[in-house]
Amino acid sequence: MNSTVSGPSLSIVVNNYNYAQFLAESLDNALAQMCERDELVVVDDGSTDESAQVFERYLGRPGVRIINQENQGQMKAVRVGIEAAEKDIIVLLDSDDYFLPGYLDRLRRIYRENPDIDYVFCSPEVGGEPSASLFETCNAINRMKLKPGTVGATKWATILFYEFVGVQTSGNSLTNDLAKTIMTLPTVLDDTRRLHPLLVRLFRISPHEAKKSGLTADGVIVRTASILGARKFYDEEPGFMYRIHGGNKFATVSTTGRRFLRYYWRSAFISTALRSFSIAKRPTAIELREEILNRSFGQRSRRFLHIRARYFLAAITSRGSIAKRLSAMAAAMGWKSR
Repeated sequence: MNSTVSGPSLSIVVNNYNYAQFLAESLDNALAQMCERDELVVVDDGSTDESAQVFERYLGRPGVRIINQENQGQMKAVRVGIEAAEKDIIVLLDSDDYFLPGYLDRLRRIYRENPDIDYVFCSPEVGGEPSASLFETCNAINRMKLKPGTVGATKWATILFYEFVGVQTSGNSLTNDLAKTIMTLPTVLDDTRRLHPLLVRLFRISPHEAKKSGLTADGVIVRTASILGARKFYDEEPGFMYRIHGGNKFATVSTTGRRFLRYYWRSAFISTALRSFSIAKRPTAIELREEILNRSFGQRSRRFLHIRARYFLAAITSRGSIAKRLSAMAAAMGWKSR
């Protein structure tokens, strides 16, 4: 622990399941960047490999807590870690990833210099053996890049067309208050369930993925934060190493399978979130227009146009007078006139 940069205190929340081969590198990189007021909260989700032996090296260290639970899935492990976290900012980390040098200091600086934000996400550095999964992951990450800095509200983009304004779990951090609010979501969202064999074959989903299908922690946290109106900040400098390997959540899923899983869980998640936080299903034209005019869009032209087209369609059915809806439609097209 050697950081000297002032700023908020950090709770590094690590979830682990059978990643003993990566665990020490993940924890050591986090510890090297922490300062005395920070904490490392590790939740082991019932690992059956050598993870317990790795944890023995860290038992009794100041600021380190290791929580063991029966295998219940990634979302439940992250929930337990967030509920146990006590510091100002919660920084998420999958145990098969690790933070790049200087990342935690940069996070402190961003939060200190932008006191109005409550969520920061950064781009990853992607590593792994050359493969179709590695290539596809890099392309997906590049497509999702935004302009660096404040992002603006993306509440209705998330509710209406399930936009994902964030990155993989290890690149996300948020205030403790926001994280605790997100964790008031019903625990039914933590559940994993096995897919029917027919669906597995039809959508070419790997046996590995079929056994642990469920909502991912980043999917829940990133989208719920947007629905709650989180003030997000995008740091374009890579902050963590994202390993691509056979155990990744979607590394062995076909493109068709990934799309199916996305829509398979969408309805259940959105309806649960809206009900939990008493949010309307449809925006007013004024709300939609303000979101369009004050948010950051993707840097890739394809995503830029796709999101604007979705907003245009949403404006047609938004609540309000014809004039207000036309104004929202104009905003979606890039016109600012009222």
